[in-house]
Amino acid sequence: MLGSAFDVFRMRQYFDVIVGVRDTVEGILDDVGFLDDARRALVSLPLDRWPAARSPFPAVGLPAASASEPRIALLATGGSGALASVVGVARAFEEKGRRPSLISLCSGSALFGFPIAAGIAADDVAAFALGLRPRDYVDVDWRGLLALAPTLARGFAGIVHGDRLEATYRRLLGNMTLAEMPIPAYAPIWNVEENRVEYLGPRTYPDVTVARAVRMAVSLPLFIQPVELDEDHWCDGGIVDIFPVIPAIDLEPGSDAAVAVNGFYPPEFAGEDVRGWERRVGSIVTVGSQVRTCQQSELARVNLARLREAMPVAMIEPVPYEKVRGLGFYRQFLNNGEWPQFMRAGRTAGRRALESLASPTGSFVPPARTRNGSFDSGRHIAPRRTL
Repeated sequence: MLGSAFDVFRMRQYFDVIVGVRDTVEGILDDVGFLDDARRALVSLPLDRWPAARSPFPAVGLPAASASEPRIALLATGGSGALASVVGVARAFEEKGRRPSLISLCSGSALFGFPIAAGIAADDVAAFALGLRPRDYVDVDWRGLLALAPTLARGFAGIVHGDRLEATYRRLLGNMTLAEMPIPAYAPIWNVEENRVEYLGPRTYPDVTVARAVRMAVSLPLFIQPVELDEDHWCDGGIVDIFPVIPAIDLEPGSDAAVAVNGFYPPEFAGEDVRGWERRVGSIVTVGSQVRTCQQSELARVNLARLREAMPVAMIEPVPYEKVRGLGFYRQFLNNGEWPQFMRAGRTAGRRALESLASPTGSFVPPARTRNGSFDSGRHIAPRRTL
């Protein structure tokens, strides 16, 4: 027992708990809105305000998609509701008369990217997403929570069932399978029993419905319960691979370039700068916060380098990292009030990314930030070749 308790890899779990408690307390103290978001997810009141269930994009004529244009893949990280920006990027594709050759998704971006891959127009995906209310996708497992003590938590693996989320997406997508999507799309999923990651998509799991794929891709451990498939249990693979490039490089090769959307880490997947940590109160907690994300952020950087070796890449950050830091991650899942802004920011950054990939120089001027410094950020590394 003692040896197990002090296993070197288990120490990271202890850091997760300590840092998680710190972030939760600090988040609630800094932003009491989280408590209201949690309340709205459980009990909706007549005075609650929600975004209008309509497209936030300008009404303009869209050209027909051209099959002769270069094949441009769309890749996105996780990042909860901040990845509503993916809908805006998809709208930018439409306005350029293109559609992605491939969509690689992760965690929160699956909520928005899989419907795009299913052939639904960005306007309609936006209206659907903005019309969602917590009751459409949050079904708390109250029975499991009440039985934690009597059962010693046997079988308990998440606060939210996930059934309601799948049913909501099934109403939008019907019984379409991954193999039937007009645009191939993939998302990483993590196997509980064998502790490994696979990529859920048309070449790997063709018969899985798109609605089930959305649910599996966002089943964050301890928050949403694992999903059973082929006698195993699967969760959100973003806990390992937050920026999956294997679908674009290995599973569905052939794209000429890529637009990459980062909605989870600072630009270029940089870690948080904690210089001066040794002078802070509770220094070990700050160290722990770095330990908690070191493997995931490093893999994201490695994956970005792999993608850039394979093709020109326009990387954008439509939503500031601060929006999903700490409790912001859960706030943007429970409250879609800022999703229209995220979508518009994705459209702006997406248009510039596509223009940069088509320009002779490959140069990219980041979109200007708004007065309060949010929503319209962008970043680009010049491609090795132009299209």
